[in-house]
Amino acid sequence: MASLRRARLTVRQAAAWSAVAIAALWSLAILFALDVRFEFGRVERAILLVAAIGLVVWAARRFALPYLGVRETEEDMALLVERRQQIDSDLIAALQFESPQAGTWGSPQLEGAVIDYVAQVGRGINVFDGFSTTDLWRRGGLLAGTLLVALIATALFPGHVWAFAQRLLLGRTHYPTDTLIEQIVVNQREVLNRASHGGQPLDARCAQGRPIQFLVECRGALPEKGSARLTATGGSRSRTELTVSRLSLDDRQARLTQAAQKMKAAAADDSIDISQPWRDEVISLVKFDAPQTAAALALLKERSELSAALERLNAALAIWPADASTRGIYVGVLDRLVDGVEYKLTLGDAWTDPARVTMIPLPIVQRSLTPTPPMYAKTTENSQSVTTPQMAVLEGTRIDVAVECVNDKPLASAWMNVRQGNETQRLELVKADETGLRWRLDDPVAGKLRVPSKGNGTRSVPTTYSPLARVTKELSYEIQVLDADGLSLESPLRGTIHIKPDRAPTGGAELVHKVVLPEAQPVIEYRASDDFGVARVRLAVAIERQQGDIVPTMPPGESASHTGPMVESTGSQMESATLDLYAADAAGKKLEPKLTGKYALALGKLPLAQKLVKGDRVKLTLEVTDFRGDAGGASYFSDPLVLEISDESGVLAAISEADERSEQRLTDIIKRQLGIGESP
Repeated sequence: MASLRRARLTVRQAAAWSAVAIAALWSLAILFALDVRFEFGRVERAILLVAAIGLVVWAARRFALPYLGVRETEEDMALLVERRQQIDSDLIAALQFESPQAGTWGSPQLEGAVIDYVAQVGRGINVFDGFSTTDLWRRGGLLAGTLLVALIATALFPGHVWAFAQRLLLGRTHYPTDTLIEQIVVNQREVLNRASHGGQPLDARCAQGRPIQFLVECRGALPEKGSARLTATGGSRSRTELTVSRLSLDDRQARLTQAAQKMKAAAADDSIDISQPWRDEVISLVKFDAPQTAAALALLKERSELSAALERLNAALAIWPADASTRGIYVGVLDRLVDGVEYKLTLGDAWTDPARVTMIPLPIVQRSLTPTPPMYAKTTENSQSVTTPQMAVLEGTRIDVAVECVNDKPLASAWMNVRQGNETQRLELVKADETGLRWRLDDPVAGKLRVPSKGNGTRSVPTTYSPLARVTKELSYEIQVLDADGLSLESPLRGTIHIKPDRAPTGGAELVHKVVLPEAQPVIEYRASDDFGVARVRLAVAIERQQGDIVPTMPPGESASHTGPMVESTGSQMESATLDLYAADAAGKKLEPKLTGKYALALGKLPLAQKLVKGDRVKLTLEVTDFRGDAGGASYFSDPLVLEISDESGVLAAISEADERSEQRLTDIIKRQLGIGESP
């Protein structure tokens, strides 16, 4: 009885679960057929999956639950055997008498007699007579056939089955197609790589007012054209279709050649900015047909590394087209947009899931250049910030640079390329606040950096400083930024810093009498002026002992006082001395822009080798030097004044001659006033 019960239970369970398995497999087959035909979206697949689950549940209730709901005991089996064998109820009685409670049921002799009788008769009873497995074999055969069909389909279409499994989990995998979309680039940004993204491109963010360019790489069956269906995401929901056309091999080679020219020019000219915007443009040209070059450019840090990347590109061009014909490159350009769009690309029998292109504003940046002139020239007026492209500063001025994004877009980086002469230097700007809206140029102080040496002391090492720390000659600059969305300025902020010259000082000296005695003290009236302040006024004295041309005793640039003989080219003996008439504070404080004064030159006290005698000549040259801080001042040398050394008679004669000339000039003035001697 126990064996019969277990056999019946096994058959019922196998038949029940076979029905569930058959229902599940056929539901999946129907789903597979429908999905391959229509390639439903996530929502549709979710609805169909719920419907399939409902169908399986209905089949389980209809065909499995009646089998699984049966509960049979050994007594039930005994009754079943009695009915089939048409025997009395002794079998069920014997089973009941074998229970532990049977000892309390009346006559033990009757109990033993029934058990012995059933034991003798039972040897000839076939309890499995009438036991049927027809339902099990029928359902099992149907299940086996279904599994066989599923295995054959899997062997013939493994890609479709794998894609179906992914799509059952609501993935975005597409079924295999003849055309394979490998990569999509939107405005120089990769939005799809089939190995990573399947058929679902990433959403893109593009700049408002700029065209949208689609670059697509395909393999397999390569159609001549494809399309991008665009739907506006604004209120209009208007639709348009953009054609993406296949580039010829010549067009693709021209793109590589263009990239090579750009890289060659950038390697030779350091004024070309090779930062992220330039790299993105060049990488988009070589990404599909020279991927090794694109990878090298993505990792580029120094301009010197361009040569290695260029060699890789030239190697690709040397073997062109190689296997380029096995891949197709498609391009489509959409006019400038203000509102975003949703797009879906179709090429051959391949297509992508919808993705969005969000149009975002470009960063709007305002520059601020604050000049700090040298201390001697610093005023409130010439320290005002400038936002215009052109500015003029005094030589030696420091320029503090700051930029601010005025449309509230945080910046990821900002830099400045400064070109001075034939050299270009890149200067990185740093954040001026936590918002990332304000950036500034953080320049070091000019000088040498003291660093620890290997011993116990320190050593000086040269450092690289910004040319804006002290502007000494004209320079031009470009400012570029990248915001948090990876967008840069449509064109860099360009400008020029001109040098406003510090004019040289001027001055002059006058004498009343030019013929004097050797011990005389002629009075020299002098004046000096400068646009920012006079630092020093000196008088250079040269003594000529014999007749001859007087040579300059203080050549321009010589500032040290000295005395001693000087020999002219003609051989005449010269002596010289330098006298300080005025000297400003060493720190340049309280500079006087204009000076006038008188100086009594004591000829008898000059530090000369011998005293002055009649016939000697004294040359006087006024030197005026302005203040320019550590850079040293510029000097002006006046026209020389010449004193003739004579005796008393010579001095009186010179005075008389001067009086006669004065009298004559006075007479001429009176005549002009009275009109005497004028022609009618």
